[in-house]
Amino acid sequence: MRFGILGPLDVRSPAGEAIAVPGPRPRALLVMLLLEAGRVVTVERLIDGQYGDAPPPGAANALQAQVSRLRRVLPARLVEFHGSGYRLAADPEDVDAHRFERLTRQGRLLLTS
Repeated sequence: MRFGILGPLDVRSPAGEAIAVPGPRPRALLVMLLLEAGRVVTVERLIDGQYGDAPPPGAANALQAQVSRLRRVLPARLVEFHGSGYRLAADPEDVDAHRFERLTRQGRLLLTS
C-alpha cells in the first residue's frame, strides 16, 4: 500500500490502483492514523481530532462506525484495535509525509558533511 497525505489524500493498492475512501470523517481518521503509521493512536486523541473540544454524545460509537467504514475499503487487518486505541499496520515508509521527513533529514546531513 502507498499513502499520500501531502496534498489530497491518495490511497493506492500494492498494484498502484487508487482506493477511494468515502466521507470526510473516515478520510480524516485515516490521515490521523497515517501520521502515526505503525503506532497506536488513543481513542481520546482520535475523538479530539474528529470533533475538537466539544465531542457529541456517543462520539466513541461514532468513531467505531468510522473505523468500520475504513475497514470496508482497506485491506483486511490494516486497521487494528489495541485496547486503548487504533493502529494502522503500515510501514511509515509507505506514507509520503514520513518518506519526505526522512529524506529531508538525510539531505540536511549530506549538506553538513
